[in-house]
Amino acid sequence: MSASATSMASIEERRTLMRVMQKRFSWSLTLFAALLAAGAAVVSSIYSPGIDQDPQRLSGSAALFQILGAAISTALVMRPLTHWIGGRAEESRILVLWLFFGLAFGIGTAFLTGAILPMSAAISINMAGFNSLGTLIDDLIDSLFRAPLSAFQYGVLALYSAFVTGIIYGVGGWAIDMFNRMAYPYQQPDPWVEALGDWLPFVKRRVVASASWLSAAAPWIIAIGVGGAVFALALFGPIEFLARFRLG
Repeated sequence: MSASATSMASIEERRTLMRVMQKRFSWSLTLFAALLAAGAAVVSSIYSPGIDQDPQRLSGSAALFQILGAAISTALVMRPLTHWIGGRAEESRILVLWLFFGLAFGIGTAFLTGAILPMSAAISINMAGFNSLGTLIDDLIDSLFRAPLSAFQYGVLALYSAFVTGIIYGVGGWAIDMFNRMAYPYQQPDPWVEALGDWLPFVKRRVVASASWLSAAAPWIIAIGVGGAVFALALFGPIEFLARFRLG
């Protein structure tokens, strides 16, 4: 095989590897974001029925559609964004950058969830007592006009949970990014991780030896494991503790 043919083959292999990494990066981060947004929606919707009464979670179709609305709307926004970020496989995105990105995600998700809340409520109400298609359409149109105010009101009340969600997403996203690029031979290594590896050479050798497996599995383990744990905590965790993460 000539040198030019070998070069073309290596370029094609590199492009194929980048596409695989980009898809894994984008879908795992999108799933991670959807699970965290759903958990944040549950926490932010905790309410107190009255003075000196224990806080409660939303239940029934209202809770279901709020969770689905937060998860789906977040996924629709994050999928193209993470796909674009994942196209730069060589870049080293250090933890500080991911924390800034995570905080932007947390705050943006809170306001986005608030914006679609009237639509979720309209669908929930009409499913509970359906009158006509015209009524549903009228309620959906009305929810669009109420979306900006609802985004502001809900977003402000959800700032505590948004801040916590943002930190989790930032750290988790950094770990997903690091593991996803681990088997890519052309990457720029994270200087913090390299310094830690030089300090712990035995761990570094074990990780390098398992790079291929970790690159394929770790992003999904983090997305499902951490994201699922946060969502489960929001659904079944002690409500008195969770209520501290929402305003109002």
